[in-house]
Amino acid sequence: MSFGARAVHPVHDLQIEYSIVSRAPEARIFPALEELGIRVTAYGLLSRGLLSGSKPSAPNDFRKHLPRFSGENLEKNQRLVEVLRELAAEKGVTASQLAIAWVLAKNENVIPVIGPRTREQLRDALGALDVNLSAEDVARIEDAVPEVAGTRYDERQMKILDSEK
Repeated sequence: MSFGARAVHPVHDLQIEYSIVSRAPEARIFPALEELGIRVTAYGLLSRGLLSGSKPSAPNDFRKHLPRFSGENLEKNQRLVEVLRELAAEKGVTASQLAIAWVLAKNENVIPVIGPRTREQLRDALGALDVNLSAEDVARIEDAVPEVAGTRYDERQMKILDSEK
């Protein structure tokens, strides 16, 4: 495997989308980063609000054009969100907190980035720091939340994402 960028300048961190429903980096990217001692800054923990139950509502909401938020995919994904909410309720937390806690529990080299738009969302997200998940909890969440319907972006954009190859 070639690590050209590292030959030019030390790389200490990779920013990449990673969540319960965007786990492609686990296969090849995370093992390579671990081997090189490179950490990850993960964004998209809530899959653009999908995992918190947010739906596009404003006329200019770009998510209306994303496959995960469109038509039949959105219907299927709402069922996935309900399962996540049920698991979260068992722990006395919100679906957002559980999704963020899952990322925190998965890999100590992953630093999650949260993107709250309101103070309430910030309080909710920070509550994930108090959620402790065992290895069994993590496995149960992964088993209960099946593959998401639809890709993160449209077909053209997906072709240029290295993390999806």
